[in-house]
Amino acid sequence: MTIRELRIHGVGGSPGAAMLGVKPGDAKVIRQGRRTQVLARRRDPRVEGYDWGRLTTDSPLQPLWVLLLPFTLVNVAGWAHGDFSSSRRRLLATRGAVHASAGLLTATYTLWAAIIGVDYVGYQAIGRWGETAQVFGVVLGFLLAAGVPAVLMTIANVTRRRFEKPEAGYGIGTRDGQARWAAQEDLRSEQFFAHDRSLKKLLGWHGVITAMSFAAVVWMVLVQWGEPNLGLGRLFLLVGALQVGSIAALAVLCWNPAGRYADLSAGRALPAAAVTLAVALSNGVCAGFALLVAQLMGIPWDRWGQELGLIESFVTTVVLWAVAFGVWRARRRGRANADELPSRTVGDDEPDGVTEELRAQVARQRSRAAAARRAPQLVTVFAGLFLLSAVVSVVMRLDLSQPVMDWVPPPQRSVLSTVAAMLLPGIPVAAMVVVWQSSRNAVLRRTVAITWDVLTFWPRRYHPFAVRPFTERAVPEFQGLITERIRRDEGLIVSAHSQGSVLALAALAPMGAAMLHRCGVLTSGSPITALYGQVFPAYFGQRPVDDLKERTDPSCGGWVNLYRLTDPIGGPVVGRGDPAVDVCVPDPAEVSAVSFPIAPDDPEPLRQPWADVAGHRDYQNESVYKATVREFRRRCGP
Repeated sequence: MTIRELRIHGVGGSPGAAMLGVKPGDAKVIRQGRRTQVLARRRDPRVEGYDWGRLTTDSPLQPLWVLLLPFTLVNVAGWAHGDFSSSRRRLLATRGAVHASAGLLTATYTLWAAIIGVDYVGYQAIGRWGETAQVFGVVLGFLLAAGVPAVLMTIANVTRRRFEKPEAGYGIGTRDGQARWAAQEDLRSEQFFAHDRSLKKLLGWHGVITAMSFAAVVWMVLVQWGEPNLGLGRLFLLVGALQVGSIAALAVLCWNPAGRYADLSAGRALPAAAVTLAVALSNGVCAGFALLVAQLMGIPWDRWGQELGLIESFVTTVVLWAVAFGVWRARRRGRANADELPSRTVGDDEPDGVTEELRAQVARQRSRAAAARRAPQLVTVFAGLFLLSAVVSVVMRLDLSQPVMDWVPPPQRSVLSTVAAMLLPGIPVAAMVVVWQSSRNAVLRRTVAITWDVLTFWPRRYHPFAVRPFTERAVPEFQGLITERIRRDEGLIVSAHSQGSVLALAALAPMGAAMLHRCGVLTSGSPITALYGQVFPAYFGQRPVDDLKERTDPSCGGWVNLYRLTDPIGGPVVGRGDPAVDVCVPDPAEVSAVSFPIAPDDPEPLRQPWADVAGHRDYQNESVYKATVREFRRRCGP
């Protein structure tokens, strides 16, 4: 009887044959999907791999995903609520606040498009040539403004049909794309990644919000016709006040969404912080772009609308956050040590410990790993700084009927507006350049991939304009592979690294005990609890983890999780660690090939002992990894 090892990789794009530890010519493709594939070793077909990396990296338009980041952040905020053991009313109120924030964000983009197109370009710039030109300019401005939501709706609908519409033959159940989400639906639901009709309905609602926003703009145009500007900033201020209200509600409802291990939480009120970040990014960039258009069109500052009244707060927030990031990084540096590692007493031929240089390297990597697990704190810091700077700006200008930045002297006003016009629109441009350059730089590619793979894991339940999720295709396909292999071979080892462990948990969660009892689960460098469990406790907290642990049968396989103290992404999956599941792997490696012999045809040699720091990579080259696979094969075999 064959016991296969089915691997699934982490972030960083498509690894191809490297996932199997072999060169490209030593692997064969046994199944091809849409931007996915299943590979196997030629010499040892028992080792297979599911490659999903091209779902997030194979799009030539990926740099433009940056423009959809605010919608994606709001969508992610909706999944970061407390676990289902909390009050049902609080859960419904949290989701309602996120849906309200999503609708307000759509209205904000519509208003910014109208402010720039209708007021600045059409009414003020083209309108200088006379009344007829002004009417023509306003009509043209409406057409330009309508193009923004039209493009967003088109992108959302096209990606819905291509990636989220359920297809026959995937998954373990009937995936019919049911219209409504269940109140407490979690990863155990066979329909979790099959809500195509629900997304279609959500698109319709946001179409209504867009139409209502344009109706309000038409009303303001009729009321303000003949004035220096159309006063659309008043609508923007109303929407902004409602956004602040929804953020405040989320902060109260989700002050600490972490589960049982609340002290491990990377931040507080993360849903509110994510929405705040989305609001700050969208309004800041749009305000900077509007300011740039106003300057290019020669519109004097005393004719700017109130939508630019808080332009200084966006610049202040960016500067203060950059300072806060530097302070945070300096405080986190050097907090760990490697004093317990033995010192080297022999030469490099047969080392018996670490050199002082390597000890320092291990300590630095442990410090970076500990800091990385607290990185979501930066989102909360940014949110707090933005809200604080916005409040201060409003207090300094209580009379909003006065011209924009009237309290700033003319020389400083010119400098501030020039900096804002260059800095704020430059943020998304710089981000797009970084994403584009990531295809050429391995380190940068991993950083960008981590961000996108976390943000695009979640279905578009809360905002239809978010970047399309890759899980709507990856999870059902992986489920189908697991089910097929278990039924054919009577047993299976699921080996999941990094983000792949998150996909594996999502794929295994709906399966019954009969399937799981014939499946050994080996995760390595897993962010299930270190990141996902703290930010999304209802779906990856201790309750779902304990449920999967209890349903895997140790007599056949069970669950083993490998992590390192130097790993910035992976960590224990059971709270602070359960010796029956969580195994801390030494880094540097300590076991030599002499004390742990491997098969001659094994293409993945053991790591050299006391040689280097692996961090998040090369778990498959550890002796404990190979020993676990051997034990799984023994348990699941005849």
